[in-house]
Amino acid sequence: MKKQIVRITAFLMFLFIGLNALEAQLLPPPPKKEVSDPDAAKILKKLKEKYSAYTALYSEYVLTIDNRETKETQNGKMTQKGNKFHIDNNGNQIFSDGVTLWMYIKNNNTVQINNYEEDEDPMSPGRILKIYESENEFIYAITNEDKASDKTEIEFTPLDKDADFFKIRIQVDVNKNEVKYIKVFAKDG
Repeated sequence: MKKQIVRITAFLMFLFIGLNALEAQLLPPPPKKEVSDPDAAKILKKLKEKYSAYTALYSEYVLTIDNRETKETQNGKMTQKGNKFHIDNNGNQIFSDGVTLWMYIKNNNTVQINNYEEDEDPMSPGRILKIYESENEFIYAITNEDKASDKTEIEFTPLDKDADFFKIRIQVDVNKNEVKYIKVFAKDG
């Protein structure tokens, strides 16, 4: 009787192990987690170190809105000190003291006042150079390198499929360690 119990137990263990091995062979492997490009991470880390060392930043920019119906160019200026910033975009003003956000809309002569949450705004001045740090939000990779001009493009893809944009592309002058442009590709065109 004991021999029979041992044989049945051995058979059941063999069957259990065999079924698990068979299941492992039949099931597709779990999807691989996308990983960002380590060479892009090195470039982005150097950029962050450079810009983080400044106590204040001032930048003039050109914003081009290009969708299927229109192409519009706006000039702007951005000043930032700590978590406070001011953006002047064609006369429209955005101010933040790190707690509150004031938006003056010139055409309507109105002001909107909101609580400011940097973590909710991936395009905020303080956050744009930090987006590479969270692999839960973006995957990024070098998409173009021009060795002659020392320009490198890095493209970010949000993992959140409901994000308002489907990619962000930045160009970096790796020799000067500075951002040349940032392009945001919105889903609405």
